[in-house]
Amino acid sequence: MNHQIYAQEHGLDYRLEIGLGEGVTNKFFYKTTILRRILPRYDWIAWIDDDAFFTDFTRNTIAELVDAAESEGKFLVIAEGPEEPNGFWSRINTGVILLKNDSRGEQLLDRMWNADLGAVRDWWDDTRDGVFTGGDQDQMWWVLQETGLISETTIVGHRELNSRGHFYENSLDEAAVMHFCGHRDKPLGIARFAERFHVGHELVPEELLDKYSVTVRSPMSRTERSVRALRQEAIGRAKPYLKPMVVRWREYSRARAGKGGVR
Repeated sequence: MNHQIYAQEHGLDYRLEIGLGEGVTNKFFYKTTILRRILPRYDWIAWIDDDAFFTDFTRNTIAELVDAAESEGKFLVIAEGPEEPNGFWSRINTGVILLKNDSRGEQLLDRMWNADLGAVRDWWDDTRDGVFTGGDQDQMWWVLQETGLISETTIVGHRELNSRGHFYENSLDEAAVMHFCGHRDKPLGIARFAERFHVGHELVPEELLDKYSVTVRSPMSRTERSVRALRQEAIGRAKPYLKPMVVRWREYSRARAGKGGVR
């Protein structure tokens, strides 16, 4: 709903894609298959993850960034990965991608599809490159560096394209897109964020919901919200005790695997 209304407001063609594709071995790689299939149909495509929401509906951020990239001869626009409260950060975040349909865009996607994630991990430097996520984001950063396409890429600040909740203070138009990555319970995180700014869970202004005849709004009931919140609190209390057990089990499993596996 959020994506479609933003697209309607700014004259964009919107497609809702489902993760299907041949030869996919990692859930993150569905994105690459979709981008490769859709790119030839448009001059530019804007990808947005299903856990990312537009928050500034007054500004046509997509068109502004595409126009700027065209004028500078760039083929890719992507945001930096902002620092999370737990200290995690990344050089880029592929939750929102603006990609031009040209030979550079094709090369990027082809190289990403064929990239060996193990080789990317061996190349990765956590201090230089940030957190390794084990997916398309790491592949893209590696390909951009290895091919030199990074020089033809625009990396914008997170507020321009891919921000986080702790950077919003007074209003939803403080950033273009809010990305709920890293939330253990994303629907609950969305509901809580919406309540901070007194809007519905769609994160869409009421006047736009009225304009587009949206009658079913804020899908999470108070009861469901309370149940989810209690579950989150219970998990939070148990985590300090469970985490050491999980770490020990993983170490044990790796040790057993190194000796020929568990029989």
